[in-house]
Amino acid sequence: MQAASLTDQACPFCGLACDDLTLVADDNGVRAAGPACARATRLFATVGAPVQGQAQAWIDGQPALLEAAILRAQQHLGAARAPLFGGLSTDVTGMRALMDLADQRGAVLDHMNAEGKLRNLRTVQDAGWITTTLSEVRNRSDLVVCFGTDVATRYPRFFERCVCVDDTLFAASPLQREVVFVGAPAEAVAAVMQTDGTRAAVTMTAIDIAVDRLPEAAALLRGLVAGTLPPELVTDLPLAALRTLAERLRAAQYGVIVWVAADMDWPHAELTIQALTGLIGTINQTTRCAGLPLGGSDGDFSADAVMLWQTGYPYRTSLASGTGQYDPVMNATAALLTRNEVDLLLWVSTFDPARSVPDTGAVPLVALTGVGTPVLPGAAVQIQVATPGVDASGYYFRADKVVALPLRAVTDRQLPTVAQLARRFASGLGAV
Repeated sequence: MQAASLTDQACPFCGLACDDLTLVADDNGVRAAGPACARATRLFATVGAPVQGQAQAWIDGQPALLEAAILRAQQHLGAARAPLFGGLSTDVTGMRALMDLADQRGAVLDHMNAEGKLRNLRTVQDAGWITTTLSEVRNRSDLVVCFGTDVATRYPRFFERCVCVDDTLFAASPLQREVVFVGAPAEAVAAVMQTDGTRAAVTMTAIDIAVDRLPEAAALLRGLVAGTLPPELVTDLPLAALRTLAERLRAAQYGVIVWVAADMDWPHAELTIQALTGLIGTINQTTRCAGLPLGGSDGDFSADAVMLWQTGYPYRTSLASGTGQYDPVMNATAALLTRNEVDLLLWVSTFDPARSVPDTGAVPLVALTGVGTPVLPGAAVQIQVATPGVDASGYYFRADKVVALPLRAVTDRQLPTVAQLARRFASGLGAV
């Protein structure tokens, strides 16, 4: 094939959706030739690998013609009375078509990243919050506190794009910034300091706190900011360092507290997030501070946005009754499969081939997966699909959920898109 190149391409492989990449497609597949991170470089090469001459559909683990696989998937969907649409790792275009199919079949919808999303959502429901955007962090912040995360593991170019920058909109010279890591893994923080913390205008420090003490640390920091703790308080946490951080937050012109809910994998983690949002509210009585809850990977914010537009509810919503029934506990994928309350799982995963598929037991599995995903021996049907931003165009919501970026196809391997398959399934089962 003739080599093709795209500049200023958005990357769909994490929530930052960096839109300055150069992609090249030729007979060897797709590669990121521009300022891509290691994750983007690896995933573009994986999902953009050549597929000519390889099987692109499987029935019961055996290679099959695409049309035969589509027909078998239609049969499973037609027979299902309580289907579950899971994974939902696609872009806006794919999710809109899946929503139409789910409405037709009365399916439950749940994203693979729902647990992290719900930790944030419970906080918003209970107390609200004050949050900011990636652009605001880049152009205004003078203090960035990364709580319980190094950020860069999940969002590799965060500091390069949003913090350690030379040019901002409102200052003639680089902003003097301070970054403080609270309870992030020591090795990961060291790597960030080595690669991104070398700019003269950025100071990076870390407060070492064990993961299982982070809920306590968040509550303690909130009390220090509010000035409500007794002076004789005794704790084995680094009280002096946290007190200094509290004072720095109160003195900052524009402080930002960053967390990644997916990293807060402990019981009742929403209470930790609520402590952080509470201290943000207190700081805003005298100066400016905002939260930055990062998400958006695997298309989770894109799927959530479409569901909110069309049903008024986020994922973990059932359409079985003809209207949306939201239940974040009862409609969880693992819970539904464990209780044998569904009779089909339609699993969609187009971005990261390493994401695992839940064990469905005796429940039939129809999987729409991107290039590079292993053959799933337990799948009744598996179809290889196009990845948005590689060989399909579409739209993708980034981590702050205020911008939907266009994704452009850089190659054409004649793979069906999620939207095309969803419409084929629906047309074979009657009008939507």
